[in-house]
Amino acid sequence: MTAIPRAHPAESLVRAGVVGALAARGVTVTAVEMLFDGQEWAVTVSSYPEGKTETEVRVAVWTALLNCTAVFDVPAPTEGVRIGFTS
Repeated sequence: MTAIPRAHPAESLVRAGVVGALAARGVTVTAVEMLFDGQEWAVTVSSYPEGKTETEVRVAVWTALLNCTAVFDVPAPTEGVRIGFTS
């Protein structure tokens, strides 16, 4: 029988923290997902202010995610963060 790993208890707190932190910067996020038991995260950005570049948004996503994982004692991503943009 294969064991299915449970989500980290604070995953939803990290998700809410990332969404809130980015919203404060004008960045709208449609999804924040923990992948591979926290080794990776995926964030989907649906809009951001015209004055920001995609690179600035990527930095904001990384910063928000690392800050929230640290605050809620969730392992920081070791394999990276997948950042997608929708139109």
